[in-house]
Amino acid sequence: MSLAARSWQEHGRARPADTAGARPVGPIWRRHRRRLLWWSPVTLIALVVGTFALLAASYQPLQPLGEGGGSFPGLRTGAGIRWVYQYIPNGPELYVPPQRGSFALGGSVANRGSFAVTIVGVRQPAGSPFTAAGPARYLTRAEWNQAVFTNAPGHVLHDLTLGPGQGIMIGLPLRIAYCADRRSYAGEDVFLVTERFLSFTRTVAIPFFELGRPVVTNAPGGRPGTPGTFCSG
Repeated sequence: MSLAARSWQEHGRARPADTAGARPVGPIWRRHRRRLLWWSPVTLIALVVGTFALLAASYQPLQPLGEGGGSFPGLRTGAGIRWVYQYIPNGPELYVPPQRGSFALGGSVANRGSFAVTIVGVRQPAGSPFTAAGPARYLTRAEWNQAVFTNAPGHVLHDLTLGPGQGIMIGLPLRIAYCADRRSYAGEDVFLVTERFLSFTRTVAIPFFELGRPVVTNAPGGRPGTPGTFCSG
């Protein structure tokens, strides 16, 4: 044992720790504190931006107005379209018989949110018995009454911005198979609207009518002369 170590033991005191190479504590803590003060606002901003992005991505204010039917100003009215009660007991339902020409179905949608959204387009769901016969059209509620009397065509529905509280009537030009099964029926109760809010796009199903009542038709298929099949025209 060295003389210095023996001297510390004889006097009953612990040998002081070797401080050679040690770094001062104060400056290190101050550097870490400056980093914390710098990163805290950045982290807070990132959390706010992330939360806003999640809310924007899920924002969906479009709701049905509950107005629609089997016609639309400026579009061809189908043959034999009528309200019926016999197919589904919760009727009435709108029945569209098989036909060769195009026909129109009407729907409606409104922005029930607090921010404007843009309607990119409208289409039919996969598997629907109805297929598009042209671009969807629209009329504002202010234009609707005049168009009903003049049969003025609506505007092509594409990239239309709806502000809070605004609504439109939508006309869908459609086609259906002209041959169908007499005993089977198919239906569709919604149309699809693609909307954009900021940089986020999503597609939502909008009912044709209130209470989710479908538009019904005979199940398409078959050929002229096939038993159980009937064809228009």
